[in-house]
Amino acid sequence: MHPICVEPKHAGPGCLRITACRQIGARQMATVWLTYAWEDNKQGDVDFTAQELQRYGLTVKLDRWNISAGRRLWEQIEGFISKPEESDGWLLYATQASLQSQSCKEEFAYALDRALRTRGGTYPVIALFPGPIESSLIPSAIKTRLYVSLTDPDWKERVKAAVEGHAPAVNVRDLAPYYAKVHQSTARGAQWVIEVRPRAGTWSPFFAAVPLAEKGGVTPCILRGPRDRVPVGGGVLHMTGEGPSNDGAWWTLFADDEATPTQSYFVYCQQLPSILAFGVNGGQPQYKLTPRA
Repeated sequence: MHPICVEPKHAGPGCLRITACRQIGARQMATVWLTYAWEDNKQGDVDFTAQELQRYGLTVKLDRWNISAGRRLWEQIEGFISKPEESDGWLLYATQASLQSQSCKEEFAYALDRALRTRGGTYPVIALFPGPIESSLIPSAIKTRLYVSLTDPDWKERVKAAVEGHAPAVNVRDLAPYYAKVHQSTARGAQWVIEVRPRAGTWSPFFAAVPLAEKGGVTPCILRGPRDRVPVGGGVLHMTGEGPSNDGAWWTLFADDEATPTQSYFVYCQQLPSILAFGVNGGQPQYKLTPRA
């Protein structure tokens, strides 16, 4: 077996509120109308959202909608949607509770259709979610347009940029060239399974290695299978084996079968190693990571 010379390369989307916005003129901030269900502001969450957008450079006007009052949403918002001087876009404050109401979703779909007929398809309509939400609850009318989560650190920039009609100035996350995930599993008697695969290209022959001093506690073994699916049975690997590295620092496991963007390797462990090395056995690329539960 070739010695492993691991050189790390990279470290490892009640009822809805809606807002309307205008593009910023030479000396004027865009105006955003924020429509929301009154239940969603009992603890001031909507007020906070408006405050943050205002501080970020948008003029925010709040519009509370109460479907139980019997007034259709479009009747309430038609005035500021129809007049360009009143709004530059429409922001919808949507929660899991409000989207579970079929009547709310129907009202929103109707209002969205009327808004786009009135102002055109380029009129900014943005759904704003305060937290994670089941994708099945998101109305199709929202899915085809911009929706932003308050958990996104760049949410204010994304809203403002959409209103102003330009790309958001956000930092692009520097992704490692590999995918890694720690699964908790009882497959093959292990407590943990570390999945690794390349995002592009292949690793062949493949190796994974743990510090030699940790071999007894980790007791690693490897299998290969479809990404995101931890193998629970056996498997066949070709030209496979294990043993210490030539420098005596690592306990390595290797196989000729390639790792690809759709085929992962799974490292079964009794306990997580302090470091996992993996990649092309005796070649490049090779990587190191610290597995986290």
